[in-house]
Amino acid sequence: MPSVLADFAGNVSVDSREWDPFVEGRIILGEDRLVLAADEDDKLTVPLSAVFDITVGSLPTAFDPMPGTPVVVAFEADGRRQAAAVSGEEATIEKFVTVLFKAILNGTSVTLKHPAKVGGRVMDTDFRGSLLNLQSGGVVFDTEEGPLEIPLDGIIDFGRETRAVDGTERPVLVVSHVDGGEALTTVAAVDSARKLSILGRYLRRTYDRIRESISQLTLSEAETETLTTLYSAGDVGLSLSSVLDSDPSRVKKLLHSLHSKGLIESEDGGPVLTAKGQIVVTQYLERVNE
Repeated sequence: MPSVLADFAGNVSVDSREWDPFVEGRIILGEDRLVLAADEDDKLTVPLSAVFDITVGSLPTAFDPMPGTPVVVAFEADGRRQAAAVSGEEATIEKFVTVLFKAILNGTSVTLKHPAKVGGRVMDTDFRGSLLNLQSGGVVFDTEEGPLEIPLDGIIDFGRETRAVDGTERPVLVVSHVDGGEALTTVAAVDSARKLSILGRYLRRTYDRIRESISQLTLSEAETETLTTLYSAGDVGLSLSSVLDSDPSRVKKLLHSLHSKGLIESEDGGPVLTAKGQIVVTQYLERVNE
């Protein structure tokens, strides 16, 4: 193995091996392969080019429960789809998963349309080439004009669609995200359907975490009204006190509470919604309009 990116002990189970229900083994990740070893003579080598899915935190019914945090790597071998499960301490698995995604995706050619939308405005932006680079806290697309970044904690919506890319219908990822309080939409196409799916899995992990954290929030009617006002006002620069018909001291307390919950942040022009704040308002408006 040319270069070792990760090497740790953990629990291992493979649906094509008699490691039942699992064995305490060694997990070694290289630049182009993943090695799962029960011992020196019993090991499985998975080329990273064969991996088509990575899931964290849950196990399929085909696997028995394993201690610690699990990650399942799905791959193709011998003409059929197989899966391997690894588990260990949460911090170790998180580091391993991050490095695994990077090993598979970094350097991938991506055809990018950014921004495809700004707020609700559809932009006449051309598709352009870029190289994908996963970094701490964000996905960076290196273009000839410079890097474009989607902060992971800025994702507010995510989906897979089929769109025309330079005249050809192709599967794409459509990612809506927040930059300085402004909602942007980016469309990304990858030649490899396998890598497009894995990139989608990587982005969805963060998006699902944001939605999960939102489900734990409790907001007062006044807090919801304040968020909706910020969402509707955008960059118009209206006085919140006048719009909310409330005194400045009460508005200040509301903003402090929303900031502490991660729903707004301060910009030069005043408070703006974070990604979490955007999602909260979108969900609220969907309920109202049902």
